[in-house]
Amino acid sequence: MEVLLQLELEAEEKRAFQDLILLCNREDGTNYDSGLDYDFFYSIRNEEKKESGIKEEFLAILMGYKLGEQEEGQDILLCTAFVHPSMRGQGLFTMCMECLYDDFRDKKIRLMRKEKDEYFLHFPYIYTEYFLEKTLERPIAFPGERRVYPYGEVFFSPYNEKTLYLYGLMVENRFRGQGKGEEILRDCLDRGEAGVYQKVILQVDSRNRAAMRLYTKMGFQIKDLVSYYRGERKRNRDGKNI
Repeated sequence: MEVLLQLELEAEEKRAFQDLILLCNREDGTNYDSGLDYDFFYSIRNEEKKESGIKEEFLAILMGYKLGEQEEGQDILLCTAFVHPSMRGQGLFTMCMECLYDDFRDKKIRLMRKEKDEYFLHFPYIYTEYFLEKTLERPIAFPGERRVYPYGEVFFSPYNEKTLYLYGLMVENRFRGQGKGEEILRDCLDRGEAGVYQKVILQVDSRNRAAMRLYTKMGFQIKDLVSYYRGERKRNRDGKNI
């Protein structure tokens, strides 16, 4: 089996990639997006269907794109991978990762998955991004893109016809720890003018514990999560790559 690197996919390849993602979603109970908005694609094709007994065109795929940030002066690649359920534990993911390491030696690798564990294989955990949602007690009107208070400000945008996206909440340093964040949210969400918006969604970094406590107290619930891991090459005790 060989690992192929591509920068673009043909229509049939896109459908086959999506078939594998959807198969893994059904097997694992996950909800990965089958959209293929990535910069590069590694794959292991199912060349011997009769021998493998697998009908899908691909046995493993690894995809990634460059983030708009750096770590230690190096660009970061964010990657995710899918291995056919019948082929797991046979080294296909490792084959793809080795090609990734060799092709992008000057990049930092981060892996993304929809679970939260201290380690994913040997890759150390960095943080989790939570996607939260709150159903309002009564529908409200759009509170404005930016709402300013003497002690902070909050930012909203319409997500769809009935849902608001809360994309920023800031409390000035001298007012923190005094419940001002909760006061801002209650003013917007509990005392806002009547309207059509029934839900509010937001994203929060697990490392921001104060924000997580606030949103949980305000009745937001976790609807989804994505965890990130350092895609470091496994090393021997002497520090050399395996």
